Amino acid sequence: MLLAPAFAVFLRAQKPEISSFDLSLLEHWATPSELFFVREHFPRPHVSAAGWKLSLAGAVATPLEMSYEEIAAQPRKALPVTLECAENPPGGGLVSHAEWAGVSLASLLEKAQPRPEARFVRLSGADSFARSLPLAKAMHPDTLVAFQMNGERLPEQHGFPLRAVIPGWYGMDSVKWLRGMEVLADEDPAQGYVRQVRSLLAGTRPAGRVTAITVKSAFARPADGAILTQRRFVLRGAAWAGENRVQQVEVSTDGEKSWQPARLGSEPLPYCWVHWSREWKIPGRGNYSLSVRATDERGTQQPQDRPADRADGYELNAWHRIQVTVR
Repeated sequence: MLLAPAFAVFLRAQKPEISSFDLSLLEHWATPSELFFVREHFPRPHVSAAGWKLSLAGAVATPLEMSYEEIAAQPRKALPVTLECAENPPGGGLVSHAEWAGVSLASLLEKAQPRPEARFVRLSGADSFARSLPLAKAMHPDTLVAFQMNGERLPEQHGFPLRAVIPGWYGMDSVKWLRGMEVLADEDPAQGYVRQVRSLLAGTRPAGRVTAITVKSAFARPADGAILTQRRFVLRGAAWAGENRVQQVEVSTDGEKSWQPARLGSEPLPYCWVHWSREWKIPGRGNYSLSVRATDERGTQQPQDRPADRADGYELNAWHRIQVTVR
């Protein structure tokens, strides 16, 4: 009987972790590492920097194997990037922001010299999770093999000792506990994270990979169901647009009959969320329906609702709506 609690803890430790960032704690541009969301596909591996090797093989002229220390000694690049899970619902906390530091993946690929037939790069983690990227995205100067997060060593739950950071793309491509990279002539067929669309004539069919983050916004305060007692309240939240900049955030406090622009807290950047705020002068007591929507620099606006033909659980970027009561 005494072994049962310890055994239960052991079993829980073997399960993949899924934990959200509490958006009501949104204060600073960077999310503290201990609050950053976690989405694992398989149980977290036991890792150590000692003896860690990163291999680069496949359709290359010069296969490589580099230690953690060798990679950490390469010219370093730091980049602020917001990561979001492709399954994050409107208003959900499977999104966070950090400054990542490491080396450009392109610099490692250049050492290995991809052969002319190279088209994709498969990234494999020590947890057996793998994703393949188009070579062009892997070679982008902002794509990183990171070993630091918010100025400190990567925490274990965020990929220590090495992880990929694929700016502007959903988080599943930023493979954690990175152990191997294989250059491929053809896309890895076992991918997952594929759009599914349905119609009466054709049924359900695949419609392309889920890759770049779509424009999205969310309330941080007030929370859904909040009870307010004042006649003024500063609505707050965040908006992001993947590889693009956020251009505008708008808020409705009257059930989407009218929209007012929110104030952006900083200059919008690609890959990064921007905080927004809007002072709400509350006309009186009652129940209110609040909504927020964002538009990116290309003029793409969040959809009002989920497209009716989507049959998957990805790219959930409809307007975020909440209900509050004013007393």
